[in-house]
Amino acid sequence: MQHMTSLTIFFMLFFYYAVPTALLAILEYFLARMESPWPGRVLPILSVVHALGWTLVLLFNMSTMLHPSLYFLPLAVLVIFNIPTLIFLLIYKSTRKKFTERRAMDRKDIQDL
Repeated sequence: MQHMTSLTIFFMLFFYYAVPTALLAILEYFLARMESPWPGRVLPILSVVHALGWTLVLLFNMSTMLHPSLYFLPLAVLVIFNIPTLIFLLIYKSTRKKFTERRAMDRKDIQDL
């Protein structure tokens, strides 16, 4: 029975965490390619707010529990829920880097004319 619960947890994490993160990462790529930099910043900002929200909910619900072993649980939640933020920021930075390099080359070509 122990094996079944760990397998269930794995599938829950995969379908409720990894799949939406992958789909939103694709959206982040297209948002980061837009002319304005702000659409690409929306998903990382929302992801940070989401992580902070879950951490605060956990802290408020743990306020009655004073067991020392639970002190690192909010930190773990904050780190785990910010993994998509890191992915979105990496996609944003790499996509915008290519965009700004291409833009600089276009400006250089215009100045050469």
